[in-house]
Amino acid sequence: MSMNTANDLEKKIVNWLDTHGNRFELDIHEGSLRPLTSTIYAYSSPGTSINIGFKNPLQQGKVNLEELRQNFNYIALDKLPLVGLDVPSNWQVYPQTPVSSFDEGVHIDAYENNRLRMTIVTSFFAIYGSQKQEHPIMDKAAEEGTYVQVRRDFEGVIKLDLTLAIE
Repeated sequence: MSMNTANDLEKKIVNWLDTHGNRFELDIHEGSLRPLTSTIYAYSSPGTSINIGFKNPLQQGKVNLEELRQNFNYIALDKLPLVGLDVPSNWQVYPQTPVSSFDEGVHIDAYENNRLRMTIVTSFFAIYGSQKQEHPIMDKAAEEGTYVQVRRDFEGVIKLDLTLAIE
């Protein structure tokens, strides 16, 4: 890809942040949190990847709201879509949190009928984008024009309403 694509995308990101007042909101209510391990549950869809960690394994039939709140350990927002941002189809773009996982700003709102409702209010420090590569060369620096990072502090409010698939 050319430098023009990266430069154009950077301008689009800046404009998107300006238009949204350095804040973005996202509601995720389709799909489920599935176990990766006995203590880590994951949500994944195109352009979205979220992991939720618990201190101890969840036991089917014994989970309630209070137990989830006490047992909650962290959330990792690995990939989130930026709704309304026009991204070339051969690029991937995601907001970046200052740390890979956190618990501050995470509130478990409700748990009923196996549905977990959470609100996450957190800060982001940048939006990063890169050209999708089928077989990237490990330990090789990315070529100029194949990535972009717009550093700017902004707030995100993410609401989850997903089935918690406890096995």
